[in-house]
Amino acid sequence: MNRYRSVTVVSDGDGYVLGRRESAEFVSVPEIGGQVMLWLQQGHPIDDVAARAGELAGQDVDVLDFLATLEDAGVLVAGEDDDAGPDGKPFGQSFGRIVFGPAGMLVQLAIVLAGSVLLVRRPELRPTYHDYVPFSAPLASLLTTMLLSLSLAVIHEMAHKLGAARLGLSARISFGRRLFFIVAQTDLTGLWALPRRQRFLPLAAGMLSNLAIAALVVFVQVWWGDSLGATATAIARAVVMINVGSIIAQSAVYLRTDFYAILLVISGSRNLWALKGALARQLIRRPTPDDSALIENSRRAEIWWARCYLVLYLPGIAMAVWFYLRFSLRATLKVIRMAWDALTQSGISPTAAGAAVALLLIVIPTSIGLFGAARSGVAVLRRAARPA
Repeated sequence: MNRYRSVTVVSDGDGYVLGRRESAEFVSVPEIGGQVMLWLQQGHPIDDVAARAGELAGQDVDVLDFLATLEDAGVLVAGEDDDAGPDGKPFGQSFGRIVFGPAGMLVQLAIVLAGSVLLVRRPELRPTYHDYVPFSAPLASLLTTMLLSLSLAVIHEMAHKLGAARLGLSARISFGRRLFFIVAQTDLTGLWALPRRQRFLPLAAGMLSNLAIAALVVFVQVWWGDSLGATATAIARAVVMINVGSIIAQSAVYLRTDFYAILLVISGSRNLWALKGALARQLIRRPTPDDSALIENSRRAEIWWARCYLVLYLPGIAMAVWFYLRFSLRATLKVIRMAWDALTQSGISPTAAGAAVALLLIVIPTSIGLFGAARSGVAVLRRAARPA
């Protein structure tokens, strides 16, 4: 069996990305490296491949050393994927083909479109900051929104996984921590095994799931209306608000979000983040030697996309600040007021204890987050003021 046929060879800019679908090991190689792998996959002997490569490159090419480098990187190492099903297919591939196949995509897009129309025509269905506080008890509201946020985050990441599985790729979901909060994340490194045009759907699948769930919940509110009851209605509105907030957060291209990953695919740049920073420092005449070298060695198209990305910074920051002031901060202040009132008016009681816990869960993370943002801002200003 030709072991080289398990290696994926994907054209990427002026070179190739080599890897394996069943692992997260990928390497970027120049054009001659990709051509060497293609010849090996066609069954040509190594000596013949070395001769062809030397003729193409105009100098001797050590194919054995190249293959040893790929083995060290794990690209040529055979192994089974722990996330594969008993038939060797990625877990969830059949379901992924249903949800993100042509029919499934049409259904989801139709739901999103219809839900958007309802939100435009019926203002009372639109989310407000009050929806972040579904109950009168501050701790109950806080725990409910945290649980809903985590559940919806898992669904978001599961959508990424199914979108990748549909294309025969395994993607691993892991859980981490951001301060006091548990977060879910999906490793989509395997997308490097696909041509660029096929990478969009797995990257956008999470945001599409947010939109579809929000639209479905809007339909539930319209169809069942008052029969839902106050508690169910409050939870439904919280689900819509959390999904909308997730979309706003993902659209913050000044962070490494899903939209940023999509922009990477569109631009075809692997240095977009670093190149953006280099151009920003060049703009204020504070480039480092590394910045100058990066700009000089980047293609014209990469520089153009980095400039576009840099332009998106200001509106991205403005949108994030608007959402924080319009929704997140107002909801936070509302919970703080509720908790303070319960703490000062209930004496020593379970209600007061719950209010105290709610205050701690809000004030500590918020304070640390604001302190971190302020410190980052000061660092940026100091770097800008530093002599070149």
